[in-house]
Amino acid sequence: MENAPQLGQLIENGDRRRDAVHIAVVPITAETELIPGQAVGLSRLNDFEFAGVSEKPIGIVDPFLTAPVQAGQRFWLCLYPGTITSLRHVWTHPEFSAVAQNILHQLPA
Repeated sequence: MENAPQLGQLIENGDRRRDAVHIAVVPITAETELIPGQAVGLSRLNDFEFAGVSEKPIGIVDPFLTAPVQAGQRFWLCLYPGTITSLRHVWTHPEFSAVAQNILHQLPA
């Protein structure tokens, strides 16, 4: 992905192309009030559910939010580019969900 735009770095080579990028996101709960775009990390040892101010930030609070995230509210944590080690897309479709529900209802209790 070295040809992809390098978010987090200034454009120094005159690049004028348009592009789209993937940003890894994770749903997480605010430990304290957080500001959109604020650098945060996991705030509880061995707990992947809470984010807050950290000496070891792993990403930023959803920068598209228009108001602070209050303690206890959930938000999308945008992980820093280039830090994930595996990527998968998860999708749903109404027909596939319906088939899965039918299969579950047919299983013996």
